[in-house]
Amino acid sequence: MVGSSNFAVGDTSNATQGRDLRRFNFIDGLTWQKGAHRFRFGGEIEYAPGTGFWGYCDPGCFGVLSPEYITGILKAATGVFFPNLPSKITSNADLLNLPVGTGGVAGIGDPSQPPPYNVDQAKVNNRFRIYGQDTWKIRPNFTLNYGLAWEYESTLFNNDLPRPQYLAPIYGPDLSPTHENARNFSPSLGFAWNVGKDNKTVVRAGAGIYYDTEDLYRRLQERSFLGPVGNGRIQYPFSGFTNIYPGIIDIAAQKPVPVGAPLPTNTIINMTLGQFLALQAQEQPVIAASLAPKNLNDLSVRGIQRFKSAAQLYPLSYPTNRSYQMNVGVQREVRRDLVVSVDFVRRVFVDTLYGEIDLNRYNRFLKVNGVPTRSPVIPQCTSAAQVADVNAECSQGTITFWVPGGRGTYNAMLVKANKRFASRYQVLGSYALAAQNGINNSGGNPITNLDNYFANYGPQGPRHILNVSALVDLPWGFQFGFNSFFASRGPVQPLISGVDLTGSGITTAALPGIPNNGLNRGYGKSELAAAVAAFNQTYAGKPDGRGQAMPTLILPPNYALGDNTTNQDIRLTKRFVFRERYKLSAFGEMFNVFNIANLSGYNFNLDTVKALQTFSFGQPTQRATQVFGSGGPRALQVGARFEF
Repeated sequence: MVGSSNFAVGDTSNATQGRDLRRFNFIDGLTWQKGAHRFRFGGEIEYAPGTGFWGYCDPGCFGVLSPEYITGILKAATGVFFPNLPSKITSNADLLNLPVGTGGVAGIGDPSQPPPYNVDQAKVNNRFRIYGQDTWKIRPNFTLNYGLAWEYESTLFNNDLPRPQYLAPIYGPDLSPTHENARNFSPSLGFAWNVGKDNKTVVRAGAGIYYDTEDLYRRLQERSFLGPVGNGRIQYPFSGFTNIYPGIIDIAAQKPVPVGAPLPTNTIINMTLGQFLALQAQEQPVIAASLAPKNLNDLSVRGIQRFKSAAQLYPLSYPTNRSYQMNVGVQREVRRDLVVSVDFVRRVFVDTLYGEIDLNRYNRFLKVNGVPTRSPVIPQCTSAAQVADVNAECSQGTITFWVPGGRGTYNAMLVKANKRFASRYQVLGSYALAAQNGINNSGGNPITNLDNYFANYGPQGPRHILNVSALVDLPWGFQFGFNSFFASRGPVQPLISGVDLTGSGITTAALPGIPNNGLNRGYGKSELAAAVAAFNQTYAGKPDGRGQAMPTLILPPNYALGDNTTNQDIRLTKRFVFRERYKLSAFGEMFNVFNIANLSGYNFNLDTVKALQTFSFGQPTQRATQVFGSGGPRALQVGARFEF
């Protein structure tokens, strides 16, 4: 069970799991010096078999709605729909009386990974990489570097599983497996130029293309859905269960949920968690029996044709995430022991992963005769008989794909001053002035409109980063060192939970009137207050894209738009030398000397007006954790090192 403010009890949703992974690497390289050239060639072969098990969501991964949320939405009608709604949670009975969230999945089937079908091929990934590079000293003060690399991985995708005709409305007419990426060539070019005769100034520049790899776990779910029926564990959706209780109401749609009808999603129903668990206990054994394997070598009927939903599939084209990296800079020796450098950096990230997106658009609402109507790409199943028909072209839930195509940029000026150790001390200072933009569906730039992913393209990361460190030799064998770090607060996107402005299928909306991640990037609290007031005047109480009434927003009396990160660490060392061969260094360290909170975990979902008003927007839920002491609560550490 996972709650707000980092509260968690019980098994993780990914339990149980285990992995038996092996990697066998064969690497060889050659360096050849010929005249003004230094050639380097080499290659790598990696043979990586891996098996394991992944018994996720046992018996299920489902949510509940908090009393505060329900009373804020239903207000005086709360007691009508939820007569036993607890005001606070003090027992398991209170938990069971909470409204069940209309989403989530149950894990059903064999947890072995990869699943049984064609396992000997599926469990092995072979990686190949070859490269060649030349460092050419054209003149004594000018050196040119250029090179080319190529890499390929054999089993990033399930190339033994062509797609069934069922997926054609989403996947397209070409039902062949996901295309392999066999053209991942990485060229690079750069130079270093020693300007002038004093050998104190160097101009350097370089550019290259770099490819990332793909997490192998991402292809495992697809094998269960696109393999034979019963081939491994699947995420069975909430919408695959059917109602067994009279009197269940889809409150948002203001209509009953008939007995025998699929449970609706992305809405509020007057079914408690206890009722749903009883329903699941009754229906899941029957569902599991219908999904049991018949012939694990028969691809004539796939799991997805029986499930009518799926998760974590791959599209036909899935180019490898890559980056184009460029830099130009100058380094100058200001004096004998001080070097200053300035670099301008640009990185462009292409085909980054948007995440796991429902391309079936199961929760999309389009107007039919003026009424918002659920309109998935593959039409919704209308009866239990249609769900059971493996040849029926209908869906009963989301069909998510790993979707590439994102883009990010990082432009920065990097300044570094390095005073080398001399005259008993050294100092290193670094500063970055950065402008970073992109889309991060799992972080600060979530997708809020499935009709336009790039509507959420915007700034990311801190604008300023400063780090200064120093080391000083003191009398009597003492040495003092410190490290100071500062990072400015990142941009913020205010969000509205439970609202789908466009009907695209995402029930979290960006606040109109504030550019994406615009807070702390030219917009502040006054602009936020104006945008909230405009929303309340324009949208509050009116139907969203699904036909559900939108809430009235309210800002807390006190809130923050994130926090800077500041840290100061110090160390004092005393060195003892015995007979020149034995050395003992005793040291004491203090991390975060000024005990600055470095608050984090801010909630940027806007609060709505409730009968019993509570606030969470702009409120921190934690402070920086201890990572080797830095940034977290003030900490002391003592130790010693013996050398001989």
